[in-house]
Amino acid sequence: MAETEPALPFVGAPKQVVYENTYITSPEGYGPNTVFKKYKVQALLKQTLKERMEAQQYDPVKGAQQAKQLADDLRERVKALGYDRYKLVVQVTFGQKAGQAMRIVSRCLWDASCDNFASEVYENDSLYCVCQVYGLYFE
Repeated sequence: MAETEPALPFVGAPKQVVYENTYITSPEGYGPNTVFKKYKVQALLKQTLKERMEAQQYDPVKGAQQAKQLADDLRERVKALGYDRYKLVVQVTFGQKAGQAMRIVSRCLWDASCDNFASEVYENDSLYCVCQVYGLYFE
């Protein structure tokens, strides 16, 4: 006679976690330190750009990768400031400085009481870099 293995009990699909609303519609509900502070983010942008771009020369082949790495680094550093309830949008514009004019414009819909942004520009002899960080409160 062949010996049969005991049947395993039926394991159903994992339960889905349901989050309840907090009904906190502004960052003030979490304390004054959680509001997106432009001056803190701007200082962080200035410091990071100086560290990362000071010795850089423009390279058209590596430019896109450098901009992506800088955007990722900025996002992580801004997250470390403790803006947990904010969606962060980081935009980095990187290009060769050749005597041209440049205008960067953006538009978005937001709540002026809790959403904000910070922007910083870095230039040297061969390149320019414009970084913008938008903090949009997420309820």
